[in-house]
Amino acid sequence: MAEQLCGWMGKILKVDLTSSSITELDTMKYADRFLGGRGIATRLYWEEVMPEVGALEPENRLILMSGPLVATGAQGASRFEVVGKSPMILPEGFCYGNLGGYFAPFLKKAGYDGVMVSGRADRPCYILVTDGKAEIRDASSLWGKSVSEVRDALQGEHGKNVHFVTTGKAGENLCRNATLMTDHEGSATGGFGAVLGSKNLKAIAVVGTGKPAVAMQKELTELNKLTIKMSERGTLRMPTPKKLIQYVKKAPCYQCGMDCLRGVFRTASGREAVRKCQSLVFYMPYAFMRPDGDADTTVDATALCNEYSLCTMEMSNVIEWLAACHRAGVLTEDEIGLDMADVGSADFIQRLVMMIANREGMGDVLAEGLLRAGEKLGDAAKAQFTDNMAGVGMTGAYSAREYVTNALLYAMEPRQPIAMLHEVSYMIARWLLHLIRPNLSPTTAEVFRNAATRFWGGDKAWDFTTYEGKALATVIIQDRTLMKDSLVLCDTIWPMMDSFNTPDHVGDPTLESKLFSAVTGIDTDEQGLLAYGERIFNQQRAILLREGWKAKKDDTPAEYNFVEPVESDMLNPHLIVPGPTEEPVSIRGNVLDRKKFEEMREEFYDLRGWDPSSGLQKKETLTRLGMSDVAEELGNAGLLA
Repeated sequence: MAEQLCGWMGKILKVDLTSSSITELDTMKYADRFLGGRGIATRLYWEEVMPEVGALEPENRLILMSGPLVATGAQGASRFEVVGKSPMILPEGFCYGNLGGYFAPFLKKAGYDGVMVSGRADRPCYILVTDGKAEIRDASSLWGKSVSEVRDALQGEHGKNVHFVTTGKAGENLCRNATLMTDHEGSATGGFGAVLGSKNLKAIAVVGTGKPAVAMQKELTELNKLTIKMSERGTLRMPTPKKLIQYVKKAPCYQCGMDCLRGVFRTASGREAVRKCQSLVFYMPYAFMRPDGDADTTVDATALCNEYSLCTMEMSNVIEWLAACHRAGVLTEDEIGLDMADVGSADFIQRLVMMIANREGMGDVLAEGLLRAGEKLGDAAKAQFTDNMAGVGMTGAYSAREYVTNALLYAMEPRQPIAMLHEVSYMIARWLLHLIRPNLSPTTAEVFRNAATRFWGGDKAWDFTTYEGKALATVIIQDRTLMKDSLVLCDTIWPMMDSFNTPDHVGDPTLESKLFSAVTGIDTDEQGLLAYGERIFNQQRAILLREGWKAKKDDTPAEYNFVEPVESDMLNPHLIVPGPTEEPVSIRGNVLDRKKFEEMREEFYDLRGWDPSSGLQKKETLTRLGMSDVAEELGNAGLLA
């Protein structure tokens, strides 16, 4: 580590709500191997959360970690990672989420790199962190309040510069799909809102006036100018029906000047909201199917889910599933408790949200999550599940039968690995935009091929008609994502694979390491940072195995990828991918070839230094990564090759 502590603050809060004790951990005990963010949080989970612990039990940990680039001015570094045992997964298990906004930077400005919470308070409380100090405060007046009401109350008590993580009524009532929410519309799925509620913890609030030291400020300033320039995309914004919803301006996270999809949107009636991606449009298809449907309804639907802290991905699937069950005669309207003819209306989404958040009627079943609802209601109900139905996320998006690389990305993660999938899908999307209107994107097929070759390890990485080179591409994407989630960098921007503002329009995979070196003073390069990702991935793998994940058997994407030809994709309606020339190649009708997938998976195991026949980690690999203690525990449990 650098002689002067730069980037990190050096302390992690450890709060036990059962005993009301507050202690501190040394960040640097972990940072030399796990960086920060997801890396350190994953290691803390390994040390603190035993396999037998239930997600909603006091012994579960809720771990919030920033990274060494956060609050330093590094661009796209305003996020934090949440790690814990998820009540949303079936069965409960290790999971993670990623949130943006202001909480993580101000936690660091208050003197801490992260917070780990255990136990359960005997009454509603919140944790207040101010410059170098933390305390547990009474939250009786906050219990039952929505996210915006919590914001108003905390700002009234602690001033406008207070920032927080909280959950709404759904989290308090232990709804398994309850989200964590920040004061800047940041959210994380995985049921972590229920974990917060299970601890009788309403919020973690921070007020900070300090900042982390930066080793080489001049170099960082120049890198920031470069990355902002490289991110510029002109008029490219989140696609919306422009007569109904207009983009107004950026809604950046703390200290971020990058060109991002996140923004303030305004409806035709003048209603404004901060939105990005799926959360902006999740109710739009239902609302716009109605003759009286309007943009206000779609914007308000997301606001309602956020206020009560319900995952919009899960809510979209709930609506689709209820409608399918009703059409199939599996559930009557009396059993559902809703008039299914009202789907898409403001009244329907309001009643559905209230039912689930308050656990009323069918809402009590749905509050257990779709997978558990299917188990409870039986085979006829489960038969109405679509490809999107998943524990955490939407597995039908960016599917493995479309983009071969995604097969292994899905196969190795406990939830939809959205940041990894974005590395592939964002490049596909920008190539598609170039086909439609070249001024919107510089990403020709040639740029796509060159960028994929540079970022994914070989000249076969770009070719989605073959399984060659995809195991190596997967390893690199995994390592880079876990490294990125540990620094912590925003996946909307990073990695910069293409740009309007480079001579060949190909990005630069060395930028992350240059930022890290400028901030921390630690000299490293691209491969040096990827080595952190490899270690973190192996630590996560060890956790999954310890919790019952079966190597090979569970290292497989959803079965539909092998048997159901792909015929539609809202994000790629023509089902095309770049080919060896500028002429697109069709992937319509594709299925994943089981034999070729298994061969690709075996190659992946080998590249990972795992046993190719069993998929188990090897002692020598874990020892090389500085995790001999992990190897010993796995060996004792018979989980080592």
